[in-house]
Amino acid sequence: MPAKILVVDDEPNITSSFSSLLRDEGYQPDTAASAEEAARRCDHIDYSLILLDLNLPGQSGLEFLRQLRRGPMAPLVLVISGLADIPTALEAIRLGAVDYLEKPVKAEKLLASVRASLALASAHRQRTIIVDDIDDRSQITGESRAVRGLLETVAQAAPTDSAILIEGENGTGKELVATRVYLQSRRRDQPFVKVNCPGIPASLFESQLFGHTRGAFTGAVKDYPGKFVQADGGTIFLDEIGDLPLDCQAKLLRVLETGEVETLGAVDSRSVDVRLICATNRTLKRLVDERRFREDLYYRISVLVINVPPLRERLDDVPLLVGEFLRRLDPSGRTSLSAEAVAYLATLTYPGNIRQLKNIVERLTILCRDRQVSLADVQSQAGEPGRDIGLDHSSSLVDRLRNFEKQLIGQTLKDCDGNISEAARLLHTDRANLSRKIKDYGLR
Repeated sequence: MPAKILVVDDEPNITSSFSSLLRDEGYQPDTAASAEEAARRCDHIDYSLILLDLNLPGQSGLEFLRQLRRGPMAPLVLVISGLADIPTALEAIRLGAVDYLEKPVKAEKLLASVRASLALASAHRQRTIIVDDIDDRSQITGESRAVRGLLETVAQAAPTDSAILIEGENGTGKELVATRVYLQSRRRDQPFVKVNCPGIPASLFESQLFGHTRGAFTGAVKDYPGKFVQADGGTIFLDEIGDLPLDCQAKLLRVLETGEVETLGAVDSRSVDVRLICATNRTLKRLVDERRFREDLYYRISVLVINVPPLRERLDDVPLLVGEFLRRLDPSGRTSLSAEAVAYLATLTYPGNIRQLKNIVERLTILCRDRQVSLADVQSQAGEPGRDIGLDHSSSLVDRLRNFEKQLIGQTLKDCDGNISEAARLLHTDRANLSRKIKDYGLR
């Protein structure tokens, strides 16, 4: 379908010539002689682009541009005006104009700017579709008191630009919370860059986060901007920041304090504007006391702290979570769980938290496809309540969870003939994190 373009100008010869030119290029032009008329047309027609003169009768072009900016889905505006003073042009750009052309403008220059503006409009629409899809898939499911408190904290923290630290056990949904913060922030329409800290070797940390130029080191065959530059204007999410080596922590702190990125091989530094969100499954304060995490970095990243509750503290949400997982895993709706099966799932302890519950439901949808899942089906896949971690109940919760994790990793490694990558895939974790745990538990 041809792009609809509105030409707003009080000179009939201008609107006529622009319309003819645009029509010859395959666009669908429309005209308005004033800002008021243009506003009425925008109420009824979805324009891809507006060509706007600033010197209009009645409401000025700048005021119309300011008014358009308040709308949630305003079309892009290309200013074409005889007012050639720099302050006016800067004000138009500040108010959201994608370009500023001075009259008289050559046809080739006008069409080039129109094509570039329409490409930008298409990118904006596509990004809106993607973000809306992420929004739909990133809802936090639950109605328990713990979840209501979590959602309230997210709503308070999201509109700010303060650094956020998200704490919680593995599998609780820390990345989901980070995504909700991003989607509810003022930077929603800007980049959201995720970084898995344990997955970056210490020797490549500076290059991956802050970028490098071609030839900066062996293997640098082309320029790479780095994660912070990619996130400029938006949000960067550093997952499992507690696993960063101390020398990497120092480099990160320098960037956070100065707001400037020093690209490897480059002469000059570059200023970046990013909103920082970090997550950890470790107790950073304890790591600070043990001198394994920098105290100054801890206070830099933890202006606001969000604690994500484990599933055992929100078992009331299990039926809702099961329903949501079923909806995603079997959109046909032919697989269901009996009331007894769902009630049973709400009695388990879930050392693997929501990730563990999702894995159980996924197995059930595969093994019990197109039928109702019975209590016996669930028991065969999820184990007995109170015994699903297979440990002496006299031991502490921390010891029981560690022992379960050790046994689970050991058994999975055995099933995979020692293949760490395959074991990481089955356990839904990254290889670097699993390797660290294997070393910690002395399994190799």
